[in-house]
Amino acid sequence: MRHTTHVQADEHATSRDRSAAIFGNRFFADVVVAVDRLSGPDDAFVTTRRVASETALSDSLVRPVMLRLRAAGLITDLPREGGTRSMLLYQVQRGPVWTGVLAACIATIDETVPTAER
Repeated sequence: MRHTTHVQADEHATSRDRSAAIFGNRFFADVVVAVDRLSGPDDAFVTTRRVASETALSDSLVRPVMLRLRAAGLITDLPREGGTRSMLLYQVQRGPVWTGVLAACIATIDETVPTAER
């Protein structure tokens, strides 16, 4: 399932305020939706850099969300192949909790988009 939402700048502020109120982080919903989109149906690996690029956020804003998702067991990281400075790959752990969190994040973003634009 692919879900694409186009949001204007002032609507971003509203969805990010809602994300902060619900999840404790302004960018949580954006990051979760991007992780799901990038991992796709084949559960491809994602990186903080790819998620940052997809969301137009800096790595330093995405990284804390990725770490929270990992701590919650919603994503796992693979051992680094090229040492401590190499790229860290994450994989979504699909299941009922991921599905619920993703649905809440999509709803958080969609609530700020007028029905005609969905």
